[in-house]
Amino acid sequence: MEKIKDLVAERRTYSNTQDTHSHSYAQLILPLQGQLFINAGAQELLVDHETLFFLPPKCAHTFHSVVRNEFLILDIPHFMLTRNVLGNRGYSWKLNNQWKGIRYLILNEINQKHRNQTALKELYPYISFYLLQDQQPRSISYIHEHYNEKISLQKLASLEHYNRSYYSDWFLKQTGKSPSTYIQEVRLNKAKELLLNTDLPILHIAIQVGFEHQSSLTRLFQKYEGISPRQFREKTGF
Repeated sequence: MEKIKDLVAERRTYSNTQDTHSHSYAQLILPLQGQLFINAGAQELLVDHETLFFLPPKCAHTFHSVVRNEFLILDIPHFMLTRNVLGNRGYSWKLNNQWKGIRYLILNEINQKHRNQTALKELYPYISFYLLQDQQPRSISYIHEHYNEKISLQKLASLEHYNRSYYSDWFLKQTGKSPSTYIQEVRLNKAKELLLNTDLPILHIAIQVGFEHQSSLTRLFQKYEGISPRQFREKTGF
């Protein structure tokens, strides 16, 4: 398997001859024109002007194109990937404005007479963020968007079209935590952010992160930090 040590971004075209291979690095495929047929694992996809595709490392894939085409390809070394974007199947998404902006920035870098590898590396954290965001299961995204509300297990399970029992097992495999523990940790981290960056009363912070009473937030801090929210704020020097 071919290995790479740096990010590689370039324009590529594909022929109508089917090619099958795999490699130790990941690829992000962004359309410029035309279409690309790709079979990755159990997926058969058409990447066109409205679609982008992420191919994880070591994923065997077959691809070809029957029309004039050009794609922007970003080869990503496996060691730059977080665990969350490692997997055995590809992912495709709509080419929204966020990804169009990223595509423009990558093109701008490779169109320079003197390519700046540092600039490309500085752009990668944004790419990684959106890869993680777009791959995140719907129920986990829901938790991050609605942590300040009451979140039922039934609601989360329904977002993934699972029954409650199966969903709990599935969630544990996805995150290493139960849904209730995950929600608590999201609320705790948001409370920490508010304690560090605002002078809001602790009761208001408790309400903003989904608790009806300040005592609930205090119990959460005692459980995970061993101190109260007030002590946490004092300790961090706000």
